[in-house]
Amino acid sequence: MELVLADIKDAPIIHEVMIQAFQEYAAATPPSSALSETVESIEQGMQAGEQAFIGYMGRQPVAMVRFKLSTQGIYFLDYR
Repeated sequence: MELVLADIKDAPIIHEVMIQAFQEYAAATPPSSALSETVESIEQGMQAGEQAFIGYMGRQPVAMVRFKLSTQGIYFLDYR
């Protein structure tokens, strides 16, 4: 797996991988908040300092993680 630091132009890829990963929780009560994310909300988050890595196997995106760095450490976005 190759990990690539995402750019804001990668927001559609981040969104697609996230929706695929959390789709199984669509019927959960309450459903995962990840499913309410949009490409635009991901772009806004990245403009506000969020970052992301995308994991590729070959040329296929198969994983992603969103995070924010601060002087106190790293915060991984938490979806429930």
